[in-house]
Amino acid sequence: MRAGYAQHVVPSYKRSAMAPVLVRGKGARVWDADGKEYLDFGSGIAVNCLGHAHPRLAAVMKKQGEELVHVSNLFFHPKQAELAEALVQRTGPGKIFFCNSGAEANEAMIKAVRKAGAQEGRYEVITTINSFHGRTLGMIAASGQERLREGFGPVLPGFVYVPYNDLAAVERAIGVKTVAVMIEGIQGEGGILPAQADYLLGLQKLAKEKGIYLLMDSVQCGHYRTGRFQSYQRILEDAGVKEAFLPDAVSMAKSLGGGFPIGAVWFGSRLAEVLTPGTHATTYGGGALACAVALEILNIIEEEKLDKNIEERGEELKKGLGRLSGKGWVGEVRGFGGMVGVTVKGRTHGEVAEALSGKGLLVVPAGSDVLRFLAPYSVTKEEVQEALKKVEETL
Repeated sequence: MRAGYAQHVVPSYKRSAMAPVLVRGKGARVWDADGKEYLDFGSGIAVNCLGHAHPRLAAVMKKQGEELVHVSNLFFHPKQAELAEALVQRTGPGKIFFCNSGAEANEAMIKAVRKAGAQEGRYEVITTINSFHGRTLGMIAASGQERLREGFGPVLPGFVYVPYNDLAAVERAIGVKTVAVMIEGIQGEGGILPAQADYLLGLQKLAKEKGIYLLMDSVQCGHYRTGRFQSYQRILEDAGVKEAFLPDAVSMAKSLGGGFPIGAVWFGSRLAEVLTPGTHATTYGGGALACAVALEILNIIEEEKLDKNIEERGEELKKGLGRLSGKGWVGEVRGFGGMVGVTVKGRTHGEVAEALSGKGLLVVPAGSDVLRFLAPYSVTKEEVQEALKKVEETL
């Protein structure tokens, strides 16, 4: 099987030679071709919010697949309107654009603000150093990581990079061509770095004063991964902030589809009517099957109170990892809910991830020295304790 990958699959992913060949999953567990069992705290890189093989998702895929899978966006179908309403209710007054991935969602946000600023000659978007917004040509230009752009120049102009959580740097960077600021509520690929509450509120105030837009890339940190629908809600709540906060656009993907490809952008009132017919489109975005799956995920999370569960299990995981901090390779612990990061010391994060895999725990490297623990929302207390035991065994 690995020979088939070597012969027929483009080698654009850094797979360890020791990476397991996964053939089956159930809940927070997966099994490889040799029958070995693993706890999956990678969740397809924050995608499998309900874990693997959830029976209700399998059922809705079968039911919708027997009724209607795809129609052109030249026509209407009920599921798209239902899902748009559900996302608007959870975010704020506005409208939804549907697409297929996080990178596409971020591209749509950038196109919208450029269109909105075109008459005034505004097109520059301020993003942050160490940010990650996708791997399209546009989004490697938006991301604040030079390594992503190497070999792909000339890159799309119009992006300015400033340090994360540095409000003064944003204010200095705003000029006559600036149209928006785009940040992640928690930098995921950058190493599980949450935005500070005063930074979020300051950005909202700056955007209003300067007449620009505030864009939130919530692809990885959103959709209840922190225990709240959006990470900025969790951050502000934890800081005891009562002040209202609402960006101008929010991109979504990953947990939105729980493994089925779907992306979306919520546009607030200032941007909701900008993308008129002919300005942006996608063949597959908002298809009947994808929308049916995303709706069922929202229903399951609400009915089974999985937002509360992942909040509580995440705190247990953080406390357990915190007790190991300073021992062996375990460094600083940070994050919320199902998005917890641990800095690695004395080893590379790739080496530690491979060692944990050998113990039967799958995690995901991030940044230069961080391991991400991205448990499914349905993870149990017992599974968290099992994961902690496996971490301790690697020390």
